[in-house]
Amino acid sequence: MKKSILTAAILTASVTIAKADIIGAKLGYNYWNTTNHGDFQTVYGQIEHPIPLLPNLAVGYSRLNHDKLKFDSYDASGYYEILDNGNIALDLGLGVRRFDSGEYRNASFSDTVPMLTADVELFQDSIISFYSKLYAGRSGDTDFNDLEVGVRFYLFAGLKLQGGYRTYDIDMDGTKGIHDDERIKGFNLGLHWDI
Repeated sequence: MKKSILTAAILTASVTIAKADIIGAKLGYNYWNTTNHGDFQTVYGQIEHPIPLLPNLAVGYSRLNHDKLKFDSYDASGYYEILDNGNIALDLGLGVRRFDSGEYRNASFSDTVPMLTADVELFQDSIISFYSKLYAGRSGDTDFNDLEVGVRFYLFAGLKLQGGYRTYDIDMDGTKGIHDDERIKGFNLGLHWDI
């Protein structure tokens, strides 16, 4: 009886380990041709693991270079997979966005802003899938809401072509010498690789 229970436990553990992802990664690049602020480029990466309670890691970098507004931003966040069943994937997390080398109408700014993150993908195992990303942050000097929605087309080996629409509201009224907010918007195009 003990041998049967032990054998069943080993088989169950073996199946569970075989099904679990040992480690996974997502990489992406977006070129955003905004309607009012020139070119905006973003690269991002995510690392996922099967360790319970330990959050997955996401990082990102964006660069905006326009006569009116320019900045570099760096993202770092931890997130959890709330759902992932083939039809819907939902990730929720917390992190920070660092604004660096910022200039707005000849006034300089920089800030580190805590943020909430949400990432949703529908039908991610299909040839065509739909996605949405939301980053929302607030500090004493800077508030922002960064929302992107779009569609992905599966190419090969986990690589997808993606295109969507993005709006980025940034309020810098608390920053010294700056009393205004901006809405950056437009269509973007890029690649998303789910390894």
